[in-house]
Amino acid sequence: MAIRPFIITFSGIDGAGKTTQIESLSSCLHQQGLRVVRLSFWDHVAVWPNLRAGVGHRSLDSTDADSMVERSIAPKNNKHIRKWYLSGARAVLYVLDAARLQRLLASQLVRNSDVVIFDRYIYDQIANIYSPSIAARSYAKMLLRRTPAPDLAFVLDASPTAAFARKPEYPLDFVHRNRQSFLRLCDLVPQLIVISDATAEDVRSEICSHIRRSRLGESTCSVEKAELPVMTVVGGKSSCRVRNDPTANV
Repeated sequence: MAIRPFIITFSGIDGAGKTTQIESLSSCLHQQGLRVVRLSFWDHVAVWPNLRAGVGHRSLDSTDADSMVERSIAPKNNKHIRKWYLSGARAVLYVLDAARLQRLLASQLVRNSDVVIFDRYIYDQIANIYSPSIAARSYAKMLLRRTPAPDLAFVLDASPTAAFARKPEYPLDFVHRNRQSFLRLCDLVPQLIVISDATAEDVRSEICSHIRRSRLGESTCSVEKAELPVMTVVGGKSSCRVRNDPTANV
């Protein structure tokens, strides 16, 4: 029976520092000899991404379009546009995304890896349209049932103002709303791990702490041979070291 790889996902508002943490963790795991595959939900999973970006852009009103020109940015999917027909289309597309995600996780690329790290996951899609309404919660639960649960699912929290300053793709008021959507998702998805707003080093340390307590950092066949991931400090920077077989106990 094939052993599936260890899946880690990173979610959160734009500018929260996901790319920085993903690059650091990937490099660390590579150094430990693990086969790491990095995937972007938008690039590797999302169905018809170019079409979705084009439709969203055409739905911008003149104020939004002018604001984007002033900031010299071009958001990929204009998720801040909440017109009723776009919300309906997204609801259908996210179901297709979940189906494509299942196929991707069953692919040879994933099966041949030890660790898969996702930049965004289905949680980010749900956060785009999530609300406390019964209909929204029911839809989100349906989508989650169709989606394989990762081993570790991180939500990087951040100050909307600071995140907007780093990556001003979307209007600041949307960034505030989007952050609240992610925090509300924790009630629906208890396994989400929210990493509080902190320095990049502190965030990295907390991520490594969770990895250490996970299957990726568990002992192998015996206590004598067990080697947990450890935190080391080199040149003032923390790093995560994982030295055991991440799939030995599965």
